[in-house]
Amino acid sequence: MRQIVVRAGLLAAQALGLIAVSAGGVKADTNKDVQDFIGLIKQTGTKVQKSDKCPGDTYGFYQQPQKDGTGDRIVFCTNNIDLEDTSAVWEVLAHEGAHVMQACNGGLLWKDEYHPRILRNLKERAPHYAKILDQYRGRDKMYELEAFDMELKTAQNVIRYFREFCKEAEETPQTAEAQPAPTGRNSSVGSVLAVVGGEESFKTLMAWAAENLTIQEQQQLMAILKSGNIEQIKKTLIALQNRFNQTQSYQNYRLF
Repeated sequence: MRQIVVRAGLLAAQALGLIAVSAGGVKADTNKDVQDFIGLIKQTGTKVQKSDKCPGDTYGFYQQPQKDGTGDRIVFCTNNIDLEDTSAVWEVLAHEGAHVMQACNGGLLWKDEYHPRILRNLKERAPHYAKILDQYRGRDKMYELEAFDMELKTAQNVIRYFREFCKEAEETPQTAEAQPAPTGRNSSVGSVLAVVGGEESFKTLMAWAAENLTIQEQQQLMAILKSGNIEQIKKTLIALQNRFNQTQSYQNYRLF
C-alpha cells in the first residue's frame, strides 16, 4: 500500500470534503479524456465511486486515505450531476483529482509564492469559484485554490500534472482489493467478509462503526470479532450492516 503523508490542512479540508463544483471549468475534449483520467487515477489505488445521497449542490468529493485502510476515493454525486454531461463530469474529476495529487505529494502542489498569481487568475477567469473560495480559511483555502485552478487547465495538462505528482503511486499501485484479509485464520474468514460484500465493504463498515457506535458498543463488537465464533460474527455483522443501511443519509454517512 502506498504511503501517503497528508498534512493537517489536507486532513481538515478533505474530512469536510464537500466540494460544490459549479459550472465554468475547462471542458474536456471528449469522453475519452474522462475515461483515460479515471483509469489513471485507479492505477494509483484511488477508487472512483458514485453516490446518490449527496446534499445540496455537492457534485463530488474526495476522501483522503485513512489509517484503517478506508478512504482514498473520489465520489460522484449522481443525485446532483448528470453523468452524461462530459463537461460537468470533467470539472469534478479535475477538481477532485487535484486533491488526489495533493495526497500523493504530501501537501500543497505549489510553493506559497505562486498562490497569489493563481488566485488572480482564478478571479479573472472564474470569479464564481473565487467567491466559493472565500468560504475557506487558512491552509484549507490554499488546497481548494489549487483544486479550482486545476479545473481551468486543459485535460492534457491535468493528466500530465497527475502523472508527475502521483508517479510513484502509479508505478506501484495498490492491490489491496485483490488480497485476502490480513489474518491468520482459515478460509472461513472469506465467508465472514462475504456477508458484508467483501474486504473493502468490511473496512468501510468498521470505519463507520468507529464513528457512530458508543464506546460500549464498540467494545462488544470487538469482543465478538475476536471470539472466533464465525456464526455469531456473521450475525453481528449483518445486524451492524442493517443499522448502517438505515442511516444512509449523506449527513450520517461520515465515511464520505
